[in-house]
Amino acid sequence: MNCTDLSSHVADPERLAALRSVALLDTPTEEAFDRLTQLAARFLDAPVALVSLIDADRQFFKSCLGLPEPWLSRRETPLSHSFCQHNRIAKQPLLVEDARRHPLFKDNPAIEDLHVVAYLGMPLVTTDGYVLGSFCVIDTEPRQWTKEDILVVADLADAVMTEIQLRTEIKTRLQVEERLRTQNEALRTAYEELERETAKRLRALEELRQRDALLIQQNRLAAMGEMLSNIAHQWRQPLNMLALRAQELPMTYKLGEFSAEYLEENVQKMMEAIEHMSDTIDNFRNFFSLGKEKVEFSVMETVQKTLSLLDATLKQAHITVEIFAVTDPVVSGYPKEFSQVLLNIIINSRDAFQAQKITSPAISIEIGNDDARAIITITDNAGGIPEEVIGKVFDPYFTTKGPEKGTGIGLYMSKMIVERNLGGTLTVRNVQEGAQFRIEM
Repeated sequence: MNCTDLSSHVADPERLAALRSVALLDTPTEEAFDRLTQLAARFLDAPVALVSLIDADRQFFKSCLGLPEPWLSRRETPLSHSFCQHNRIAKQPLLVEDARRHPLFKDNPAIEDLHVVAYLGMPLVTTDGYVLGSFCVIDTEPRQWTKEDILVVADLADAVMTEIQLRTEIKTRLQVEERLRTQNEALRTAYEELERETAKRLRALEELRQRDALLIQQNRLAAMGEMLSNIAHQWRQPLNMLALRAQELPMTYKLGEFSAEYLEENVQKMMEAIEHMSDTIDNFRNFFSLGKEKVEFSVMETVQKTLSLLDATLKQAHITVEIFAVTDPVVSGYPKEFSQVLLNIIINSRDAFQAQKITSPAISIEIGNDDARAIITITDNAGGIPEEVIGKVFDPYFTTKGPEKGTGIGLYMSKMIVERNLGGTLTVRNVQEGAQFRIEM
């Protein structure tokens, strides 16, 4: 046998890994293996029987019967004493009748130290073909091994491998069970952590919901203030007319010019004024009663209704509003919430006009669509938003107006309404003369 081939076989990393995986090196003797060596010695009437495992630099005996001391106690020898390392062909026994005359073994120190003369060994081979060592019997006298001897050793070698594989499977199963236990423990810990994190997030979501509800209420109150101001503006003229008519009635009576025709004319004018005031109240009351169900609504119609609510305020501030409608898209959503968004943006532009003292304030509203999305842009000529703050205008409580003039929640609420309730987007950018808000939904 070539020495280089033998060294490569013994030092093969994969073979050594397979040997270590069975976890038998340097372990105590065990009855299961000792019983097999005892059977071999009895059946073959041999003084020595071994379960030998070939390591990189030694042979370790998992079971050893009949070896002389000190080898019996050490349970290992260097490879210089090993016959078993040569036993490396599966199902092929290694037979030596007289080692003293054998060309390969005649100089082996095991002849003198371990009294090895005759040797019969069968390789111990794993299911994937790695030779772990040998199951062997040794005689101290020359001996011709019979076929029966070979069959007995082969059967006992198979029994050794069955025991090794059984232990490997048990070890693997225990490792799998330990991994599963560790994984279950990790999963349980992760689940508990997830429960804690979920509870924490639910509390945070509830806090956010409460905060959003408060912001919505604050925004509605702010819008109500604007609407009350608009009601006052729209009521001023009919109230003045009613006051003048009321003062005119007694004067006409004193002058003797009071007639049925005159009374009917004045009553008609006064009822027209009262009806106008009643319509104003109805319009603003409808604005504040938000619908709870989605409906299909005309974008153009909602824009016009919103502008009608702001008519007095816009006229007082001399703000010109123009609507350019390429199409009149119909969308599904909450029209009064959309109206609130428009209101917030237009009021924001009005305040910017006043702050910048714009002499000819103007707002342009363009309505169109892109594929299945309605697009509305609201553009003013108030000079635009400073670049250093344009990225913050939708943040809650951010305002450039000062605490006495703004709450900083109008644009934040507008973005939240568009994105959460209307399934769209609200963005802003600076254009040539001012700011442009773009709603897509």
